[in-house]
Amino acid sequence: MHEIIPAILPHSVEELEKSLAELPGSITFFHMDVLEEDIWTDKNTRDFEVHLMVEDPDSIIERWIKRGAKRVSIHKPSAALVQYRDRAEIGYAVEIDRPLEEFMPFFDFVDFIHLMSIDDIGKQGEPLDDKIFGRVKLLQEKFPDKPISVDGGVNLNNYQKLLDAGTDRLVVGSHFKEIWNSLTKE
Repeated sequence: MHEIIPAILPHSVEELEKSLAELPGSITFFHMDVLEEDIWTDKNTRDFEVHLMVEDPDSIIERWIKRGAKRVSIHKPSAALVQYRDRAEIGYAVEIDRPLEEFMPFFDFVDFIHLMSIDDIGKQGEPLDDKIFGRVKLLQEKFPDKPISVDGGVNLNNYQKLLDAGTDRLVVGSHFKEIWNSLTKE
């Protein structure tokens, strides 16, 4: 089953609350990019995953799992993170220009693989890098049982091609409403 997950990149608690309020009521799960700031609201009622784009994910993962994160993706392999797999799904996020071979020894120890598909992470509205299709194919061949998330540059023109390529989860920022509206009208 494929998932299309709205991505939120808040810069304040007010912006997070506004973004959550604007999501369609039928959306029960969202993706939140976490930068170095600690932005959260107790008003959240949906399930969520966090993408810890921070220097030291080990220092904050516990806090996010206590807040209810169902999935956590990080950029730095860490043996310490395996201890959280009984409380949340743990995944490695790999930038588009990082060789997948660097991370392959660690993929057996995580629940999913989170592939970045843009050059400039931490921003929304960036164009999809077509290298992502070969990366998805390679990971499907080597790790057929690991869900693959693609994050960045997903829009109405490429989301189906990404799903057809074998992506399990699409994390969609600025084009989420456009994709969601096209899917709910069918």
